[in-house]
Amino acid sequence: MVLSFDSGTTNTKAFLYNNKAELIASSSHPTNIYYRGAGMVEQEAENWWEALCRATERLYKIYQWDKKDIEAIGISSQGGTFVPLKKDLSPLMPAVTWLDNRGESAAKTMSEGKKSDYFYNKTGHDLKGWSPPAVWKWIQVEEPSVPKNLGRISFVADYLNYKLTGSFFIDPTSAQMSCFYNIVLNTWDKDILEMSGISGEHMPVVLKSNSCGGCTNRISSAHLNILQGTPVVAGGHDQYCACLGAGAHHKSDCLLSCGTAWVLLITTDELFFMPDKELTPGRHLIDNHFGLMASIGNAGIILEWMRNNIKVQQVEQEPKSDVVVIPEFSRGKGEIKNISLSTKGSEIYYATKESLVLKIKQRLDEVENKSPVNRLVMVGGAVKEQFLVGMMEKITEKQIVLPDLKEASGRGAALLALNIGK
Repeated sequence: MVLSFDSGTTNTKAFLYNNKAELIASSSHPTNIYYRGAGMVEQEAENWWEALCRATERLYKIYQWDKKDIEAIGISSQGGTFVPLKKDLSPLMPAVTWLDNRGESAAKTMSEGKKSDYFYNKTGHDLKGWSPPAVWKWIQVEEPSVPKNLGRISFVADYLNYKLTGSFFIDPTSAQMSCFYNIVLNTWDKDILEMSGISGEHMPVVLKSNSCGGCTNRISSAHLNILQGTPVVAGGHDQYCACLGAGAHHKSDCLLSCGTAWVLLITTDELFFMPDKELTPGRHLIDNHFGLMASIGNAGIILEWMRNNIKVQQVEQEPKSDVVVIPEFSRGKGEIKNISLSTKGSEIYYATKESLVLKIKQRLDEVENKSPVNRLVMVGGAVKEQFLVGMMEKITEKQIVLPDLKEASGRGAALLALNIGK
C-alpha cells in the first residue's frame, strides 16, 4: 500500500491506496487561512505539517495498517504559496498564499522596461500581485528584517517533503507555479532569481515527480505510524496530479476540475505559449508531455450563490428564455440581463451555467489549431448535475468522461508513489 496526501488551501486530505491504485480509506483535516490586511492572505507553514499528521491519525483510526505495508509516500499540493525560512529552517514569517495580492505594485515595477511577454515566455505566467517574485520584492521593502535572515525559500511541496525526510525537494509541476522556474529550460531561472535578490541555493532541488527525494526520518515515521526509511517521491501540483489520477493525461485530453474555481488542464505533446496569455503552459508529470491550464474563476462559488439566492437547486430541462448572465461576480462586474416579471429562477440558473460552459468552449476553441481536445474528463461537485454534463457535451461538442472516483489529486499522488523511479 501507499500513503498519499493532498495539501490544499483549506484542507489537507490523507489517502490509503493499494498497489492497484484502488482507494482503501481517506480522511481530512482543515488548513487555516489568515487575512492580515488588505490583499494579504496567509497560512502558518507548520500548520501544513500539523494538518497532514492529524489527517493521518484519523485515517489510521479508519484503517489500521501494518507499518511494513506502507511502501511509499506521494504528495499533491497547492502551488504558488511560499514561506521564507531562517538558516535554522524555522519560518521567518507567515506563508504567503497564492490568494495574496500584496505584490501588485512590485510586479509592475519589475515588469518596467521589459517586453510584455518577458515573464510569460519564461515561466508561463505574467507577473502579478500574487507572484512570489513580486511578493518577495514587497517583503524586501516592507519587512527588511526577513531577507537579512533568509536561509531559503520553501513552497508547500518541498516543506512537507522536508518534514518527512529532512531534505527540500520539489517537482517541475509545483516549481513552475512559483514564477521563479523556467519551463523552457526546466530549471530555476537565474535572471528572475537575481532580480528578486535570491540565489539558486535558496531554492529546493527539482526532481522528476516519481523520483525518490529521500526517506522518512525517525520523527515523521513515528507521526505517520510507518517504518523509518519509507521512500518519499517528489509528488506534484494538485491540478496535474488530478489530471493523472482521473486518467486525463494523454495527448488531446482535457481535465475539467469543478471546484471553487473550474480549472481546465489540457495535455499536449509540445510546449505552447498562447498569444492572449489566458492559458498557462507548463511541464507535465508525464515525460514528453506538457499542459495548458486555465481557470474559470470562482465558477463553483457563482453557482452556489445562485442556488442560495435564486433558490434553485437543479434545472431538469432547458427553459425557453432570453436571460443572459455575465459571470464576473468575483470582480464586481456580474450582470443578469433580459429579466422580466415573468422570469423564473430556473431560467437565471440555467443562463448562469450556460455562460460558464461557453467560457469553457472559448478556451477549448483557442487551442483547436494547435492541440485539439478530444475528451473532456470532468471531476468535482458539478458532475452530480446531469443537466450540466449534458449541456457541456452539447456546447463543447466533446466526448465527456466522468471517472468513478472522488479524489483525483490524491489518486494522482498515489500513482506517482506506486511508480517510484519508473
